[in-house]
Amino acid sequence: MARRRADHIPHWKRADLLSACACLCLLSAQPAPADTFAEGLTLVSVDVGGLSSLASSYEILSGGLSDGSRYSFDRYYASDYQDIRFTMLSPVSETFGILWGFGTGERGNKYRIDPSLKIGFVLTEPITKNEWVSLSVSTVIGGYFREEACTADYGAIGGVQRVNCRMADSILPPSETLEYLENRPPEDQVFISLRYHLRF
Repeated sequence: MARRRADHIPHWKRADLLSACACLCLLSAQPAPADTFAEGLTLVSVDVGGLSSLASSYEILSGGLSDGSRYSFDRYYASDYQDIRFTMLSPVSETFGILWGFGTGERGNKYRIDPSLKIGFVLTEPITKNEWVSLSVSTVIGGYFREEACTADYGAIGGVQRVNCRMADSILPPSETLEYLENRPPEDQVFISLRYHLRF
């Protein structure tokens, strides 16, 4: 079994991968009745959380005020709901299926997880009666974790400035902390899996 995940593929290569997925879906598919796509629909997974864990890790932190008191970051990173992602499989033939799905997104006071779409395919090739290999390729469009800035009053010296909420009491100038705002893609933005199966 071999499994590989590519997280840092340039945007133009991601677009090429998406185009390749679409072309392979069209070229590899065998003609099938229109209702087959819906009739064979299978729910592959329901994932709760994902990048929500990043917000949770920030939620438990705290910051300091000029008077020495502390305050919790839960006001910025708490949310009433988590991102939920659904993945489905629609068979096109006995050896080829289309993976597709979506994510609901999530939002807190100072962050958001964008809604997402997922598309890909699963290709299965028999070797013997009890052996086969399968190739899964998928890409997620959207689903980024995006952090927003806070506004802080630094008094007579600094005045009111935009600052990274997590770094408002750091030694860095407020403007420099903005460089550390999260803009993180989903971990499975590009996913490739090649597996060998043996049935005993």
